[in-house]
Amino acid sequence: MLSPRVLTLAALFVVAGCALPEEAATSGTTETAPPARVGETIISDPRVGALQLHQTGDEATLPVVTLDAQQSLRLEFDLVGQEAGAPLEIRFVHTDRQGRSQLLPSEYLTGFESDQILDYERSTSSVQVPYVHYSYDFPNANIGFKVSGNYRAIVRDGDGRLLFDVPFFVSEQLAQVELAFGATVQDGSVGFAVQPAARLRPDPRLQEFDGSRYTVCFGRNGRTDDFRCAPEPSLVDLALYQFYLPRTAAFPEQQALFELDLGFLGVNTEVLEVDRTTTPPTALLDLDYAEFGGDVRQAVIASIPLVGSVYRDVGRADVDGQYVEVKFQYVPPQSRQSPRRVYVVGSFNGWQRTPESEMTWVEAEGRYAATLLLKQGRYVYGYQGVAVETPGLSAASLFTAYVYLADPRRFTDRLIAVRSGVAQ
Repeated sequence: MLSPRVLTLAALFVVAGCALPEEAATSGTTETAPPARVGETIISDPRVGALQLHQTGDEATLPVVTLDAQQSLRLEFDLVGQEAGAPLEIRFVHTDRQGRSQLLPSEYLTGFESDQILDYERSTSSVQVPYVHYSYDFPNANIGFKVSGNYRAIVRDGDGRLLFDVPFFVSEQLAQVELAFGATVQDGSVGFAVQPAARLRPDPRLQEFDGSRYTVCFGRNGRTDDFRCAPEPSLVDLALYQFYLPRTAAFPEQQALFELDLGFLGVNTEVLEVDRTTTPPTALLDLDYAEFGGDVRQAVIASIPLVGSVYRDVGRADVDGQYVEVKFQYVPPQSRQSPRRVYVVGSFNGWQRTPESEMTWVEAEGRYAATLLLKQGRYVYGYQGVAVETPGLSAASLFTAYVYLADPRRFTDRLIAVRSGVAQ
């Protein structure tokens, strides 16, 4: 829980953020992005597993790159149950901060409007559930970006069926941003809500734009499906603006988060039992208690799984990692069944409620159960559908500020800065 010591945002604006390394991305599409909340990851095909989008060379990073910089993003995923691979189509859509696609591909892309994912490899013979691993780095010789802002990468199979749609960001880094965090109490909520604030000094090259053109949106723990935006800023001094997230829009006390480490397929603090003799292998998790507030205490990027950097088994994570039937067990408050449907959601499914992630109530044991097929890796997850009075006990959260400029000459929002900081 946040300390009452940070109840006011009038406290000193200590630089709590750290500049994020970013990379240029690619874009391009003649189609409108599928309906989705801004920043939401959409996984439409159940064959898609271990979906990651991160800065090339470091999977524990946000999918943010700097325009016209020598950087790239890497998209990685598996198609589970496939015996052989085939090229896939990838397109890119630029949107404003509200998710609207207002530009033609020729206005935000260089090169082609789409590309093919040709880097794929079948899993090895030691893997019990076969899959094909795909990898794609961008921008590249075929596709690049002209404009900063929000983007979506849309991948389809050879028959044109949507596999998934995932967000990323291209920034210009044309502003200095300082972050500060306060705590407030919201009506009807338990604990303190986090109230981020940002102090913005735009680059002199942006001096023609006044403060009303800027908007700062905040995301927590790498997730971009719950953006919360600050209204017009207050002017601190010449070309220095301060943005406060309104109390009513503050981030509530964090929901209980749990962490699963399958980097090595064996028993650990989260995994009670492992059976490698079955096809697929199985892993029974320890009970997750709603009233204990979760087991994640540090700031984390909860938007994607970690795979290669945590893999500790034989071979290479991309083609030797096993898919495991993971059995989740969740004990709701007072071991009572919820009147609503309960789901296990997390970095393994884009925090989506899916038919596969719906849990079954086990009356005799006073708990919920669900089984998901997951690749060896590390996952952050939680439960939805149960009203929990005990807030999560995470000691810290990673907050990221996305600074937008409504540029009337470009008919869209430019993303001029991205900065992250940890709220204790």
